[in-house]
This record gives sequence, structure tokens and C-alpha cells, in this order.
Amino acid sequence: MKTARIIPTVLSALLLMLSVAAAQDVSFTAGVDKNPVAADEQFTLEFTVSTFGASPRNFKTPDLSKFLVLSGPNQSTSMQIINGSVTSSQTFTYILQAREPGKPVIGAATVEVSGNQFRSNPIELTVTKATGKRSQPAQNAQGQAVDVGDNIFLKATVDRTRVYQGEQITVTYKIYTRARIVNYSINKLPTMTGFWGEELQLPQQVSLTNEVVNGKQYQVGILKKTALFPTQSGSLEINPMEVTCQVQVQSRRRSNDIFDQFFNDPFFGAQTANVPLKSDPVKITVLPLPQDPVPESFQGAVGKFTLKADLTKKRAKTNEPISLKATITGSGNVKILEAPKLNLPSDFEQYDPKVKENIERTGTAITGTKTFEWLIVPRYPGEKRIPAMEFSYFDVTQRRYVTLRTNEFNLVVEKGSAEAPQTAAGLSKEDVRLLNQDIRFIKTDVGTFYRRDEELIDPVAAAAMTLIPLTAFLVLLFYRQKALSEMSDVVSFRSRKAMKIAAKKLANAHQLLTAERHEAFYAEVSTAMWQYVSDKLAIGRSELSIDTVTQQLQAKKVSPELTARIKELLEACEFARFAPGSSTPEEKKRMYENAGSIIIAAERELTR
Repeated sequence: MKTARIIPTVLSALLLMLSVAAAQDVSFTAGVDKNPVAADEQFTLEFTVSTFGASPRNFKTPDLSKFLVLSGPNQSTSMQIINGSVTSSQTFTYILQAREPGKPVIGAATVEVSGNQFRSNPIELTVTKATGKRSQPAQNAQGQAVDVGDNIFLKATVDRTRVYQGEQITVTYKIYTRARIVNYSINKLPTMTGFWGEELQLPQQVSLTNEVVNGKQYQVGILKKTALFPTQSGSLEINPMEVTCQVQVQSRRRSNDIFDQFFNDPFFGAQTANVPLKSDPVKITVLPLPQDPVPESFQGAVGKFTLKADLTKKRAKTNEPISLKATITGSGNVKILEAPKLNLPSDFEQYDPKVKENIERTGTAITGTKTFEWLIVPRYPGEKRIPAMEFSYFDVTQRRYVTLRTNEFNLVVEKGSAEAPQTAAGLSKEDVRLLNQDIRFIKTDVGTFYRRDEELIDPVAAAAMTLIPLTAFLVLLFYRQKALSEMSDVVSFRSRKAMKIAAKKLANAHQLLTAERHEAFYAEVSTAMWQYVSDKLAIGRSELSIDTVTQQLQAKKVSPELTARIKELLEACEFARFAPGSSTPEEKKRMYENAGSIIIAAERELTR
């Protein structure tokens, strides 16, 4: 009996000793490949856990919100046999870029080994000011150096570098590549102090053209095009735009091993790497507009314009509203155009103009129409003259001010009814004079009153007429408050609507597939998938990438199989956008069906 009692005790002690020994044989460290690092320079962060026999589980990343995650977490495993003991090491690798200078701290990661939790060492990083240059070389998902050289770069071009204040400049951001681009994301939009801008519309599908630079042929795609209008004179600067591209490149291995040389063969060496790109700043010289002579009707318009006016009626009655329109059409800073000055005689009521604009943002120039519509009311009969309106602009081609003038209008006003009509809703005039009606006739006889014995309305009907609207109001108020409460939680609202929005986009994609509009089909499927994961995983558009999506799916414990399917589909979508003609009709149909099944499966796992 004593032996029976002793055996469990001894076994428990042995298990405890083995657990302690296993804990002592675990090493969990964190390190970076460079410190200090510049704000625009990428660096590698590695977490390495070494164990004797046991496998690590439940690796949890520290908060990396102060960094731009270009890649990761990427896992690699190695094993060593020393004196008959097997040591395994598992490394979790990130490629990061600091967002701003300072001394951010990378906190401790955690991992479980044999039921015990281990924490890595924290790292204090020193981040210096941006150098303005892209760090070289880029790195692949395993943290290996890859040689991009001058095979890919981002360039900002302008159609002119010397302009007048208010004159349009078109800035185009082009990506030049000799490597195959899998995906790209804009990390930082350029800041443009001293300008106001209008985004020019581009095709949804990035189209590539060929261009020779320094004797080398590149494929060139336009990522962004903006029309800028300088608001001040002097020397201004268009700041850089920052982009991260996922490209397929050849890995550059730091080894003389014969097997590494063999696998450096182009057939085996193609890998995906995140390459941060940054355009150069562009200097613009802005000349002030000539000061002598400046027309009195000039209000800042620069470009080339026409002016016309229209009066809806040539004959009217007193107190009858009439519409007077002035339409300015042309190219230039259409959005800031102001209404020409309208000087009506004192016997007209004049209301503030209603403004309509129709601006075209296609091509290379901003063009459009701006219409100002006044409501005017004649108060006295007679032949009236509506004076001409003037509009002046600075013509950049002629380098002089041009003044446009409308025709005068003659209006015959007849005596109308004694009572003025009601003023139309939405007009900004607060008081409308009623002439000759200041004092109304006072009735001296109120007439005869009679007593009615019967009730005007049934009491039950009266109660129903009171309660039904009140009940309906309370119900509507309840549902409105509920809807507002749901919409106030933006993240939850986007998550709930994610599948519905994706389903609509996939339905559009099916119609595009049937119509054999292949480029638009790929763009719609890509948009459906990216918007779904963005809404469902609460990832901001600026931080959206395949690596970020994969990381969030792993954090939400989505199955590895579904995570791999989502990653594969996102990569296929992005590849198809750049090479839309490379797929067969069967592959397009498969992609459409795969997208639908993936979204249904993701919805099931993410909402459980």
C-alpha cells in the first residue's frame, strides 16, 4: 500500500522536474538588424524561440502600431544536433518602417512552450529623421536581401514648373518597373502647402505602357494624377509621395554554398519582396499676377472662359418672380469662380444666387461650367432695364486680363394682382416687402353665430386619430435611435455590412464577366475582396496589404486553410489587374466562384 502511494508522488515530482528543466532549456529573444534607423528606412525585427524537443505555440505579437508593417510575421524553422541533443529554433520575422522620429519601444512578444509562457526582451529603438532615400536593398518575406537596383522607382512629373498664381499645374505620379508587380499600396499622400488641388480621374485598371529611360526599357503605370492651383506666389514645393510595392525579384543570397548557387537560378529564385518607393520633391516657381491694370470685375479667375446670360421672360407682372442666369464655361480654376456683380434698379427685389457647377476631371485639364441663378421680383410696372454683367479673368496664354460682358435685357412689367405671391421656399431673403398692403380693411360686422347640438366628431374616432400618430411616432423614434446607435459604432457597422456590400460587388462582377469586360471584372472582384477584408477586419485603407490581412486573420484565429485561400485569392486578383489577358474564361469563372465561397466561409468563421 505504501508503494502504491509513493509511485504517484514520485511521478508527479519527476513531471515537475521535467517541466522546470524544459523551461530552463527555452530561449526567447528579440532583435533588430539596425539601431538607430531613419524614419524612411526599413529594418528587420526577429523573434527567435529555441527549445530542446518541445514546439512553441500561441506566438503573440507586441503592439506595432508605431511602425508601418511592410511584411510579417514570416516564420522559419531550423534544427541542430549537438552531442546527440536536438535543438530547434523558430523565428518570426517582420520588416518594419518607423512612422516618425523618436524612441519607440517594441514591447515583449509572448509564446507558450510545454504549457509555460515566455516573454521576449523589449527593444528601445532610436529613430532619426528621414533621409529622403529609399533603403537598399529590399527584403523578401524571409528577411533575405533582394537586389532591386534601378529596376523599379517612383517618379513625379509636372507639365510645367513656372506658372502664374492660380494657373493649373498637372502632377502625375508614375511607377517605372522592370519587375512584375503583384500589388501596391500608397502609404503617404503628398502634402502641398500653397496649393489647392482637384484629383483627376484615372481608369480603375492601371494600364501599363513602355518607356525607355537611360537606355533601359520600363513598364510605366500612372498611379495618381492631380490638378494643382497655386494660391500664393513664390517658390513652392510639391512634397514626395510614398508607395510600397510587392514585386517578384531574384533573391540575393549571402552564401557560397553550391546548393544556394543552384537555387539562385532564375527558375527557382523568384520571390515576393516589399519595396518602399518615394518620389522626389518638385520645385515650382509661381509668378504673381500683373497688378496694373487690374479690372474692377476681376475676382481671381485664371484660365480661359466664356460668359453668357439668360432671362426667362421678357414680359412679366409686378410681384412675379423671374429667373436671371449667368453661365461661365471654360478651363481653369472653375471651382473658385464667384458670381458676377448684378446691379439691379431699386424697384427690383433681388435674392442671393443659386449656384450649380458641372466640373469635368478627366484628361489633363479641369474644365467645366458654373451657373449662377438669381430670382428677381419687379415691384412696379413699366419698361425696365436689366444692366449688363461683367466678368474678368487672367488669360495665361495671352498673359493679360480679359473682360467679358453680357447683353442688357429689357423687361416690360405690367401691373399684376393686388396681393404679392408667396415667396418660394429656400430663398435667402428674410423680408419681402408687400407694397400697398400695409393696412388691411377692418370688418365691423362679425356675422351671426349658431349653436350646434351634435358633436362634430365621434369621441372614439378622435381618440384613435390622436393615438395612432403618437404610436407611429414613438415606433419610428425607437427604430431611428436604434439605427443611430448602430451607426455610431463605425467598426461594428462596417463589419455587419461587409458581406452585403461584397455580394453586390460580386453580382456586378458576374454581369461584367458575362459581358466579357475582363479588365472591369478583375477590378470589381479585387474591390469586393479588399473592401470585405477591410470592413470585416477593421483595417484602414492606408494600412491595407496582404501581410496585414494575413496577420489579422491569424490574430482572429481563422483556420490556416481559409487564411491561405484568402491570401492566394488576393494575390491572384492583384496579378490579374496587371495582366488581365493571361487567364482563360474557365479561370475567370473559377475566380468568381472562389471569391463567393471564401466570403461565405470567412463570414461563418469571423462571426462565430
